[in-house]
Amino acid sequence: MPQNLPDEDVRPILETKPFLGHLEDLRWTIIRCVSALMIGVIICAFTAKFILRALYHPYRLTGQDPHKLVNIGVVDPFSIHMEVSVFGGIILSLPFLLYFIGQFLLPALTPREKRFLAPIFFAGSILFILGVTFCYVFVLRAALEFFIGYSRYLDMESMWTAKTLIDFEVQMLIGCGLAFEFPLVIIVLNLLGIVSSEQLAGKRRHAAFIIFVATCCIMPTTDPFSLTLLSLPLYVLYEGCIWVTRVMDRRKAKAAE
Repeated sequence: MPQNLPDEDVRPILETKPFLGHLEDLRWTIIRCVSALMIGVIICAFTAKFILRALYHPYRLTGQDPHKLVNIGVVDPFSIHMEVSVFGGIILSLPFLLYFIGQFLLPALTPREKRFLAPIFFAGSILFILGVTFCYVFVLRAALEFFIGYSRYLDMESMWTAKTLIDFEVQMLIGCGLAFEFPLVIIVLNLLGIVSSEQLAGKRRHAAFIIFVATCCIMPTTDPFSLTLLSLPLYVLYEGCIWVTRVMDRRKAKAAE
């Protein structure tokens, strides 16, 4: 073993687990994740009315009356109830899902990597909730007002169904939550030594274009106003990643010396 390599960065080779043991761990990880998700879904299923009131709030702020929304399909009310329950269940169980996945990955990591695992998963949960909150507070109302105004511009009356509105809002919220996870990906790539702060700083123009294209792919809308409104904070997060990775690179250099 090389003497200049710290013991904590050496992966354990002697203590190996058989393939069936890994499958058993994976099975229990899946069972825990499904159980946590089901508990979250059940809780949201019993509080679906309160969640729907919250989802109708941005629509109400545009001057529209949610009570005038209609259901065309016979099973639309049930579909809305299930969609809201699953969406809320994902948000409630997300910290537990990441924790169980982290437990499954821990044996394969070195002690140095394990120290970063808990903050990374915690930051992932915070970023997802931050993206959902940003979309709910700033993006949803702006997007709904844009489409309502666009319909009036074309001399059309907006008569949306309840399922259409909920589908749009849920997809927007999940899309924003996933989009806000991209700084976490950059930091993980930096920890693995794949990208550096200098590379990130030198690719600002490329990053701005990629962020806008990725936003177009994730979000269920094509209006440039909403896409730009979401792309701006994502680029600010990219600039924050440059600063964070710069500090991390300096610490790596000092540790190497």
